[in-house]
Amino acid sequence: MRELRHRIMTPVVAIALAAIALQLVLPLLSTRSGLVVASLPIAVAGFVAPAGFLRQARVQRGRERAGWSLGVVASGMLGVSYTLYTAYAVLDLQPGKPNLADLLSVSSATLAVIGIALAAPPLPGAMASTTHAIDTATVAGSMFALVWQFVIAPATATLARGSQLTYVLTLLPEIIAAALALTLMSRTRASRDGRALQLLAAGMGMFALAAVGSTHNTTERQPWYALGVGALYLAGGLLVALASRDTVGPADASGRRAHAGFWTALPYVPVALAICAVSGLYLRSGTLSPVLVWALLCTTGLAMLRQFLSLVTIKRLLSDLDEQQERLRHAAHHDTLTGLPNRAAFHGRADEALAAAGPDQHTGVLLLDLDGFKPVNDRLGHAAGDAVLVAVGRRLPGALRVGDTPARFGGDEFAVLLPGLADPAEAEMIAARVLAELAVPVPTAGTWVQVGASVGLTTARGPGHAIDRLLREADHALYTAKAAGKGVVRRHAAHVLPRQQPPLPAAAQDQPAV
Repeated sequence: MRELRHRIMTPVVAIALAAIALQLVLPLLSTRSGLVVASLPIAVAGFVAPAGFLRQARVQRGRERAGWSLGVVASGMLGVSYTLYTAYAVLDLQPGKPNLADLLSVSSATLAVIGIALAAPPLPGAMASTTHAIDTATVAGSMFALVWQFVIAPATATLARGSQLTYVLTLLPEIIAAALALTLMSRTRASRDGRALQLLAAGMGMFALAAVGSTHNTTERQPWYALGVGALYLAGGLLVALASRDTVGPADASGRRAHAGFWTALPYVPVALAICAVSGLYLRSGTLSPVLVWALLCTTGLAMLRQFLSLVTIKRLLSDLDEQQERLRHAAHHDTLTGLPNRAAFHGRADEALAAAGPDQHTGVLLLDLDGFKPVNDRLGHAAGDAVLVAVGRRLPGALRVGDTPARFGGDEFAVLLPGLADPAEAEMIAARVLAELAVPVPTAGTWVQVGASVGLTTARGPGHAIDRLLREADHALYTAKAAGKGVVRRHAAHVLPRQQPPLPAAAQDQPAV
């Protein structure tokens, strides 16, 4: 990443130094010489850029290719327009306004705006694209309010009514270009693969500021390069040429990179400036022009719509987050294949049931192992084996009571928790129903397969028992069931032995029976 920054920052710093040097030199030159010195490098940059943009267009597809193709045309028109400006200065020509060079420059800016919009990596989803468009319109409206107050209104006061509309329409592409540049730089960050779009947006932003500043200078009868306009023009042209030599980073499908970092606050700067400037004007004069009022109303309305969409997006994100957390919780406690509770969930529910058991209630545990499951896997494949496991997971709850917990421990091993039994014999009845349910053949891989099960059973009376001990007992019983020929239920031996009488005290043993 350090190498990327060095590769980009070195020419950017060189461009900044060249622009500052030009701004310092221009007051020392005549008007004609200054125009030639300022316009010629921009013309050269405009003619150099199409080759790079054409290279970008060839490696892109769809709308991105169309965007870079428009960049080829726009940069070529930029080169022609500044060649004409250079020729006007060399030949000491003073064509009227707007002249051919002006028209080409405005057309270049218009095509560049469309090209940047098309070439920018797509945002993740329709909502993100909509909010980006609203952001651009909001920034453009606030910029228009600023430009109207400081540039357009003073200039149109001296123009004929027919020329005022033409004057405003000439500046609109520049304003939109600046707004698009700000929003583009705020929502995209350069990646390791290149910064072409960021450099191009910065160049268009420089041209837009220079065009507005130049108009202000003409209105105020100041030199055309005053207020840093000469430096802005040169920096804009050279940045466009530099953008054509770089590459474009990949699209950010996640949307995280598009909304990270300090640059996200950049579009709000012109909005804040517009509000402050218009508020100051109102405090000084007590009135506002209808254009400023409508511009602020539209900008405020767009900002409110943007906030509403942001709230909708946040609500949707929170809902998605809740659903994702619920899915994660479910996945942490359930088997992914059968959907049954897993070992961890079984242990948790068993601990609760054993702790809540009444003194005369019994808690039963069944351990099931499928019979004949391995031959199904070996003969028909793992997909068929998975289908059998899914069928077992679907049938097992049908043989149980409400409140019983079936679970899959892994492989072809299943377990069942039977809380609240009135008599241990109920557990044996439920185990028999389970065997009958699982004995039904299962359709899979175009055939029917029959896999039974062996069941190990244990029960515990009252609270305070450990589930690990019950599982060990059920596992011993399951081993006995497998050894007995499979397809049977066996109960842990400790629970089938006759209840023994406690031994008599030694003194009682010596007395004769009555």
